[in-house]
Amino acid sequence: MDIKHAIPHYVDFVLQEIQSHGQQASIVGGAVRDLVMGRTPTDFDLVSSAEVQDIMGYFARVLPLGEKHGTVVVFLDEEKVEVSRCKDGCISDEDWLSSLRGDLLQRDFTINAMAIDADGQVFDPFGGKQDIKRKVIRSPQDQAVARFQEDPLRMLRAVRLSTVLDFTLGENLPRAITDCRPLLEGVAVERIREELAGILLSDRPGQGIKMLVDMGLMEYIIPEILATVGFDQQNPAHTCDVFSHTLAVLDQVPAHLEIRLAALLHDIGKPATFTCSEEGIGHFYQHQLESTHISEQVLSRLKFSRSTVSKVTRLVSEHMSRLEQPTPGAVRRLIARVGEEVLDQLFTLQRADILAGAAPYSTTAIVRTQQLAEKILASENALSIKDLAVNGNDLIAIGYQPGKEIGTVLNRLLDIVLGKPEANQKASLLEAAARWLENAAEREDD
Repeated sequence: MDIKHAIPHYVDFVLQEIQSHGQQASIVGGAVRDLVMGRTPTDFDLVSSAEVQDIMGYFARVLPLGEKHGTVVVFLDEEKVEVSRCKDGCISDEDWLSSLRGDLLQRDFTINAMAIDADGQVFDPFGGKQDIKRKVIRSPQDQAVARFQEDPLRMLRAVRLSTVLDFTLGENLPRAITDCRPLLEGVAVERIREELAGILLSDRPGQGIKMLVDMGLMEYIIPEILATVGFDQQNPAHTCDVFSHTLAVLDQVPAHLEIRLAALLHDIGKPATFTCSEEGIGHFYQHQLESTHISEQVLSRLKFSRSTVSKVTRLVSEHMSRLEQPTPGAVRRLIARVGEEVLDQLFTLQRADILAGAAPYSTTAIVRTQQLAEKILASENALSIKDLAVNGNDLIAIGYQPGKEIGTVLNRLLDIVLGKPEANQKASLLEAAARWLENAAEREDD
């Protein structure tokens, strides 16, 4: 691959502009790794011998990211490039390469510790290109502990890169991660969340989650998962422990964050709900409710958005809602509970859950339910409160007091309509609501 021609024009412009002022600059980080691998980078970082103040004078639109880090963002039309001052940056070529080597030595892994200059030449002082060929992740000069102490998040990054690139961890890396894992306690939860999301969205999410458990990192991310590891289900419907089943489901669902999170958490409540019959058969009655409760705690602790928490917990809560003989009313109620936006994800999760169990497998009921749901959604049925022919103001007009009772009554009316769509008429719904109000008043008189 011709690396020079793979460098985007706007990045080349920044490199050339810095050099035109008598300074040195090189592309560094993940972009170099991707270019060497023939992949298309998503963003570009540069290091330069120039001072931050000088770089800000070279370009029209520049945003400083802080004197402490010596980094600025250069904006060029719709694109942007981060430029940092190289440690001990110098102007002469000889001193520049020495300084650049020192900068690269402090980077997380050899595959990220290469640089590319404006001519497309790769500077690889620690064997990053060879490690790419070997498909291995290791620290420059095997200084993993020092690198993890500088930024403990690098331990999670090693797992993410392993799952995304299908690389293995170098010989000394797992031990270094295990020894340094308590350092994760000091890392911002938002940064941990993003690395976890990257692992889940990779082509090998199950492998990544197992690595987190095996090296002790999961204890500092989602410790609730550890109770599922090795937990014997003692049930003929399952051929493996809860954790192994979870990984199998995780690997079968598509790479969308909500469904991958739901797959990871759907059975997390099983250990707490386990019972064993006199015949020695294990049961997990209502485990989906406990799993939903734990999932909400986990996702909130990791500061996922409220939208993500809502979607994932609905998927977890309803993953056992399998309609063996689906009827229109039952399917309409399922749609109302789950929400149209994640309904297909629920069916996908349910199929994966079945296929990760013991043979024989049958997803016929799920297919029938999905087909009926598609017909219902194609019609004009009322499937939520907002679709009702009446609203809260209509109920207040017939005597209801503003407050929680309005929501309760609207839900009761929706339940009627879900079972009988033709009942969604303003007059008949208000008649039912008025009758309930009258009955409540009579009970109070009694």
